[in-house]
Amino acid sequence: MSVYKEGYHAVTEIQSKSVQIYSDVCDYGVPCRKGDSIWQLTNQLATWYGDKTTKVVNSKRTNVDIVVTLMDEWAVSDQRKTEKEATDHFHVSFTTCTDGKCAGYDGYVTLTKL
Repeated sequence: MSVYKEGYHAVTEIQSKSVQIYSDVCDYGVPCRKGDSIWQLTNQLATWYGDKTTKVVNSKRTNVDIVVTLMDEWAVSDQRKTEKEATDHFHVSFTTCTDGKCAGYDGYVTLTKL
């Protein structure tokens, strides 16, 4: 499996498990525990594909945000897309759950295509 294909697989897995976190607002994410499969996929995205210059950790260390870049490398090599057309950027965020809305979990991951 190509490196970027693994990244797209992680994005698909995270997005497929997204649920509404708060019923009164449009906050969607995936509740996770440290070390579970969602945590590992999120860590993989941040480590392998994350732009370290975009990483932001708030002062209380309750949120971590990073921009991830993936590319459909086969579309570029087959000349079906330009490099720009084949490149996707995602905002990935982990928020520590401190208000009990995701009891039993350490927090939740959100992933948004930019």
